[in-house]
Amino acid sequence: MKKVKFVFALHNHQPVGNFGHVYEEAYQKSYLPLVEALREYPDFRFNLHYTGDLFAWLDREHPDYMGMLREMVQQGQVEMLTGGYYEPILALLPDADKVGQILKLSDYIEKRFGRRPTGMWLAERVWEPHLPAPIAAAGVDYVVVDDFHFKMAGLRDEDLTGYYVTEEQGHAIKVFPGSERLRYTLPFMEPEETIKYFKGLLGSGCGCGSGHNPLAAMADDGEKFGVWPGTHKWVYKDGWLKRFMKALAASSDWVEPTTFGDYIKEEGPMGRFYLPTSSYMEMGEWSLPPAAMREYDHFVAELNNDPEFDLKRLFVKGGFFRNFLYKYPESNAMHKRMLQVSAKVHRALAATGGSRHERDAMLDALYQGQCNDAFWHGVFGGLYLPHLRDAVYRGLIKAEEAAERILAGESGDPLSLEVADMDGDLAEEVFVTNGSVALLMKPSDGGTLTEFDFRPVSMNLMDNLSRTEEAYHDKIKDAAHEEEKPACGAAKTIHDAVRVKEKGLSDYLVYDWYRRASLIDHFLGPDAGLDDFRRCRYDEAGDFVKGAYTVKTSRTKERVKTTLERLGVVSGMPVRVVKTVVVRKESSGFEADYEITNEGTEELNAAFGVEFNFSLLAGDAFDRYFEIPGHTLKARNFASAGELNNVRSVRMVDDWLGYEMELSLGHEAALWRFPVETVSQSEAGYERVFQSSCLTPVWRVSLAPGVPWKVRLGLNIRRK
Repeated sequence: MKKVKFVFALHNHQPVGNFGHVYEEAYQKSYLPLVEALREYPDFRFNLHYTGDLFAWLDREHPDYMGMLREMVQQGQVEMLTGGYYEPILALLPDADKVGQILKLSDYIEKRFGRRPTGMWLAERVWEPHLPAPIAAAGVDYVVVDDFHFKMAGLRDEDLTGYYVTEEQGHAIKVFPGSERLRYTLPFMEPEETIKYFKGLLGSGCGCGSGHNPLAAMADDGEKFGVWPGTHKWVYKDGWLKRFMKALAASSDWVEPTTFGDYIKEEGPMGRFYLPTSSYMEMGEWSLPPAAMREYDHFVAELNNDPEFDLKRLFVKGGFFRNFLYKYPESNAMHKRMLQVSAKVHRALAATGGSRHERDAMLDALYQGQCNDAFWHGVFGGLYLPHLRDAVYRGLIKAEEAAERILAGESGDPLSLEVADMDGDLAEEVFVTNGSVALLMKPSDGGTLTEFDFRPVSMNLMDNLSRTEEAYHDKIKDAAHEEEKPACGAAKTIHDAVRVKEKGLSDYLVYDWYRRASLIDHFLGPDAGLDDFRRCRYDEAGDFVKGAYTVKTSRTKERVKTTLERLGVVSGMPVRVVKTVVVRKESSGFEADYEITNEGTEELNAAFGVEFNFSLLAGDAFDRYFEIPGHTLKARNFASAGELNNVRSVRMVDDWLGYEMELSLGHEAALWRFPVETVSQSEAGYERVFQSSCLTPVWRVSLAPGVPWKVRLGLNIRRK
């Protein structure tokens, strides 16, 4: 008698840099109660995947739980899955890091649980056709993706009742399709819906030969069994899990829980198949630009009314994961910095310097900087969460510092200069380090400073995020005057829930027309004020903000000098801006000398401002604040706003992380300050997030023809 072989596979993950209380809440609401409950059903075999950072936290905080997992693995109830240790998107990594991340987690699992994993979880199911080669090189036998991957290439449900073999240049692996249908029924619908689906697999003929036992695989996030809104009550207190296990027991003569590895032992492949570039269907939607995303949503909604929807949706795929790097320039900047650091790390690994411990720590820091969550955004906060981006940069900064130390040797010069296309846009960037700070400048985009690392605290203090239009902002505008109705009945999937976490969010839907960097050169219209500037509703009289600057660099033993120059236009008149950024060998900061010259024949009166954006992580914390000499601030937290005249310097103090940064302005200026706040969606609802503090000194200047106006700005940082 044929049986439906049911694989229940859960992926448990917390991103690097997430808060400890988030780990603990997920543990108490999902990780612990689910495993404890399933342990009571020893015949229920299933797959589990945990990412390396979560394993490390569990080892440290809940060793008894890890002991329970080991016992279940040893008894054969649980089969562990490997993957990238810090949950990277494999397709975005150099091949050496793909293999290294997988081997690191496989080695950990074998050591901790006594069995080496043969299958792997693919982060966000992001598949590209080149992946079989590095996956096979890491010793992996099979991988799990969505059935959507197969359907995009023409297979139907009846073709997806087993697994397939795929390959790249002869490197073959097995690929399992996880059921999208089961992702939406478990645990959000009553168990009868799942049993009905199982019966359909037996009754359809399965498109398979005699003796083939059809596979039904549910492979999805473990957090949906307790952490997602409403699911803890629904799964445990309302008894969904007990009802589901009871329904399985009642169907045990024709439904058999198993694992991917055991299914391979019992059933051969259904053939060879090649998967297209893809992820799950929702990811294709999220990676689209806003206008295309609206059109996509409208099209899918119309298609839902078509009785042949299931047949036609095979040809609806949305976008491509890598275009998050287009959608969010800050994501691309992180990714390309990761590639730059990876290359340095592997050069250092090939060199002879450094102890084994130092080299292992360097590689681990690089891997931490590859954690996927901060590189994209969907229904979870992802890229919009500053602490996740900060964790990525912390890993990269630590890895880069270690690599440079090994490559330079103990007597090496910490002062270095690199000029190259570092972000893949065919234009050169400038990267300067002196062992204490690192600066990344982008001449082609306003001659701006896009990264400023302070290595003693491993922090990029200009890890900013621009305010970007999102298609789901339409829902916030539509709901601006509506009150949220209380949830009732079964838990909704995270894709269906709509929650606004505070009133008035629509007032914060402001979009930047340029990237929030630093050393941004503004010539402001005569009516520009702080509020209009903050909301991007002012007139820009010049063409310098996004204009291309020429660049010249020079280096001596004591300093690196970068000269950025642009001949542009202000109110129809030619104006030349030259800014020279100097990083000295022994400094913990830089100087920026400005020289502005009216190249026209008439006097020009203008308001000139230099915009800085500092990613200071906590906008309202009492121990992170501004100090402005000569002025008393009513509110001094980093999310405060205001305009002050006659300012010569401003200090930013972080007592929590232990540093103090001072921006000196040269001449007295009017200082505008305000928080840059985004509005994004998360699993808990739509929310406002503090991204950075914008500081813009503004000078009223009268420029006679040919007579330069000069000012020296300085930024210095020190440990407290």
